[in-house]
Amino acid sequence: MTDERSPSRDTRLTRRGALALGGATLLAGCGAVPNPLKPGPVELDGAALTRIADREGPAVDHPLPVAVADAHVADSRERAHAMLDGAPLPLTADDLPNGAMREAIADRAEHAREHLAGAVRETDTRERLELLAHARGPARAVEAAWAIVEDDLTAADVRAARRSVREDLRRFRDERAFVGDTGDPVRPVIVHALVGSWLRDADRHLGEEPDESSPVTPITVGDRASEVEQARATLADARHVGERFTESLTESRSLESTVADARDSLAETIDSRMADKPTEDAALSSLVDSESNLEGTVAGTAVRQLHGDLPYGGEFVPDTDLPGTILWQVETLAQIGGFETLRERIAADEHRTVESAEDVEELRRAAATAVEDAVTESADDRLARTELASLAGWFDYAARDLDRQVGDDPVELEWIVDDIALYLQIEAIAGAVPAAVDEALAALGAS
Repeated sequence: MTDERSPSRDTRLTRRGALALGGATLLAGCGAVPNPLKPGPVELDGAALTRIADREGPAVDHPLPVAVADAHVADSRERAHAMLDGAPLPLTADDLPNGAMREAIADRAEHAREHLAGAVRETDTRERLELLAHARGPARAVEAAWAIVEDDLTAADVRAARRSVREDLRRFRDERAFVGDTGDPVRPVIVHALVGSWLRDADRHLGEEPDESSPVTPITVGDRASEVEQARATLADARHVGERFTESLTESRSLESTVADARDSLAETIDSRMADKPTEDAALSSLVDSESNLEGTVAGTAVRQLHGDLPYGGEFVPDTDLPGTILWQVETLAQIGGFETLRERIAADEHRTVESAEDVEELRRAAATAVEDAVTESADDRLARTELASLAGWFDYAARDLDRQVGDDPVELEWIVDDIALYLQIEAIAGAVPAAVDEALAALGAS
């Protein structure tokens, strides 16, 4: 997904991620390749599928166990509006004769407004902060582009601002300490993982120093200023959450060794669980003990995709900090558990099949129920929601892909099997989240 609201925590672009991003057919034997051993193609009611997919999915907020000040949120929102007000929108030909530039500035203003509107609707505090940070980027592009037109800003000014934000980022990183309260390692793990993720986002927004010989136009300078502003906003959010967390501690202590030990313990658990798994390029027939012909089916596609996400020899481990690694390990254990669960169901011939839109509706309903149940059944809902909030977002991904591919006419299942299989993956992974949380709590000494 190239949408800027993509999760800010570190993710890996695996089959799971790519399918959620674009519904692309990445797996041999899936999608558009007909299977001559199967009976005739399954046709589904396109209009009914669209209605089913567009229904609201389960609502799971990302955990943010810190009281974010209302004033901080308001300041970020007001800064975005103030930057948009920095240009006399909509620009006319008298303001800026170049029509292409006027259109580019208008596009950036609309982009900012969309994110601002989304932030108003959002109930998840973390998502709201991220939407506002995203809004501030294009809003600054509008303000800076107009300032270039008015000779109130130069490319050198933007370069200086980039260096200033980069130095602020370095200083904040140097001053950070991985501390938390005695007796509750989960809260600091979640908070520090988020702060670390936002700092990496800020660094990514800053990117490399632009070449001074590159073209200087209102649009190019505006876009460079946009990058700096989004980095500044993300850094401000990270600093605010980090400081609010530190201020809330009653008995602060370093958690470095505790969490490092937990990471090592969970790594051993993951290695043990992976010891008997088929190799990454295994054929579908080797993934399950079943006489059923699964090629091109929803169950076969889902088990392939789940298998493709399994970690092999440390592959896919994200470039993250110690707390972020713990959350990745919870996610990974849930993925392994989801694969094991679905493989066992297929072997017992208890997996769900799809022959009608009603079957898809039941598949989707089961996935939503599994997500909701996992929140309540997990021993620590904060750890559970680090994974379940992302899984809940898959419902939107599936809806977008189906809306793009399906109309009112009947559609053959093989053309959309990847998207439908997402529901089965959600159900299987969500069902494994409580056990993954238990593993993490035991490793952290919090169970």
